[in-house]
Amino acid sequence: MPLLEMKHITKSFAGVYANEDVDLSVEQGEIHALLGENGAGKTTLMNILFGIYQADKGEICFKGEHVEFKSPGEAIARGIGMVHQHFSLVKKMTVLDNVMLGLKGQGIVADRKSAREKLTGLAATYGLLVNPEAPVHTLSVGEQQRVEILKALYRDVSLLILDEPTGVLTPQETENFFGVLKRLRDEGYGIIIITHRLGEIMDISDRVTVLRDGRKVSSLVTEETTPEELSACMIGRELKAGREIRESAAGDIALSLKDVCLHKKHSTKMSLDHVSLTIRRGEILGIAGVEGNGQKELAEVITGIRRINSGQMEYQGKDIRRDSVKERFRAGISYISDDRHGDSLVMDMTVEDNLILRDFDRQPFSRNMVLDYRQAEKRAREALDEYSIKTSGKSGIKTPVKLMSGGNQQKVILSREISEEAGLIVASQPTRGLDIGATQFVHETLLRQRDAGRCVLLISADLDEILGVSDRVAVMYEGRIIGILNRDEADVHKIGLLMGGIAKEAADE
Repeated sequence: MPLLEMKHITKSFAGVYANEDVDLSVEQGEIHALLGENGAGKTTLMNILFGIYQADKGEICFKGEHVEFKSPGEAIARGIGMVHQHFSLVKKMTVLDNVMLGLKGQGIVADRKSAREKLTGLAATYGLLVNPEAPVHTLSVGEQQRVEILKALYRDVSLLILDEPTGVLTPQETENFFGVLKRLRDEGYGIIIITHRLGEIMDISDRVTVLRDGRKVSSLVTEETTPEELSACMIGRELKAGREIRESAAGDIALSLKDVCLHKKHSTKMSLDHVSLTIRRGEILGIAGVEGNGQKELAEVITGIRRINSGQMEYQGKDIRRDSVKERFRAGISYISDDRHGDSLVMDMTVEDNLILRDFDRQPFSRNMVLDYRQAEKRAREALDEYSIKTSGKSGIKTPVKLMSGGNQQKVILSREISEEAGLIVASQPTRGLDIGATQFVHETLLRQRDAGRCVLLISADLDEILGVSDRVAVMYEGRIIGILNRDEADVHKIGLLMGGIAKEAADE
C-alpha cells in the first residue's frame, strides 16, 4: 500500500484549471521528485496535500485512510510536513524555541529539557547538527534549512515535502543535504522534492512525476529515464541542443571598482568590504556565492541605488560615484533586478506601460512633456514580437503584467533593459523561478549581448548557470571577493570551497 495516494485531483481558479485529474503516489522509503515548468501545477498540488487549498474534485489517501485537510495544522497533525522555499522561522528566537513554537503544552519551562533532548537526538540521528540555543539569525542558510527539517521531524511526520531545497546551498552543503535525505529515506520516510534541476533529480530521486499545463504527463523510475526525456516530457518538445559557447573577445575595461566599501544600513559593519573587480566589453562576469554575502548590494552600488562609503568606481573611464540611478541609466547601465515584482515591474500596469517606465519622459515617447501613446504602442508590439512575449487572452499589450507568467514578465524586463544604449547589463538572479524554456531564452539573450560587445555582470545562486555562460567567475563571501577564476579553471568543487570561505589558494590545491 502506498504511503500517499492522490487520485483525480482537480482544482481551478476563476475557471482556469491549475490541476486537472492529477494522480500521484508516493511509497514509504521513497524520494519522489515532482517536475514541471512554471504554471504546471506543482505548487498547487502540494498546497492541496498540505491543506492550504482544498481540491474541487478527487481524493487523498494517506497511510490507507481517506483524508481531507482544511489547514496545514491538520496535515501536520496527521504526519505531513512541508519545508517551503522561503523559511518560516522567527529570526530572533532560538532554534529550540522555533521548533517548539505552536506545539500545545510545549511552552512551559518544564518541557524545555525533554524538548531539547528530543531535538538533540533527532539532530544526531540524521546528521542535522545545530546548536539548540543558537538564535536563528546567527545561523547560515544551510543551518536554517536544517532547523526547518528538524521542526517537521520533531512533529513525527512520515511524509516530508521539500520545495526547491538546494537553491540556497553551496555544492558541499547540497552533497551533505542529499546524504540526510537518503538517511531519512532508508529510515522509511516518504519524501517529495520539488526541483527544476534535472541533475539533482537524477542524483537523488527514486521516481519522478512530470506535470504539464496542470495535468500529469508521466511517472517514471529515475534510473530508467534520462534528463533529455524528462525535459521533453516537461515542456512538450525537445529543447534546443546545447551549443558550444564561443570564447569571448573581451575588449577594453568598461567598469572598474577598486576598494569599494559599503556599510550595512544603520551599522558600521560592511556589506561590501574593499571590493575590487573589472568587467571588459564583450564579457560575462559571473558573481557566485551563497545569497546574503553582498551580491545584491554590489548590484545596487553599480546601478546607483545605494551610495558607496569609500573606494573608486568608474564606468567607461568616468567617475560615477555621484551619479544618480537615472544618470547611470542614461550612460548605458541597465539593471535586471532579482525582485521582479518589487523593483522592476508595476504589477497593476500594462505590458505597454511597463515597457516605457525608463524612457517615458523622452523621445520618441514624450513630445513637449506629452506622452505619445502611438509610439508606446509601437514599442510594445515590437517587444512582443522580438521576445515572443505571451499575454493573456485578447488584451495583448494592454494586459496587466500581474496576469502573466514569470517567464513572460521577465521577457518584458529584458526587452526594456536591453536597449541599443545599454553598455553594461547588471543581471541579478535573472532566471529565478523560471522554467527550463524561459531560462534558456534568458541565457541566449545575455550571450547575444556579450557577442555584440556589451558586458554583463551576472549574479546568480545557480552554479550551473554561472558555469554555463560566464567567461570569468568571481566568488563573494562575507562582502568580499574571495577569488576570481577564468572559465577554464572554474569548476563546482573550487567555487563551492570559495563560497564556503576557503581562500582561492586552498581551493586550488
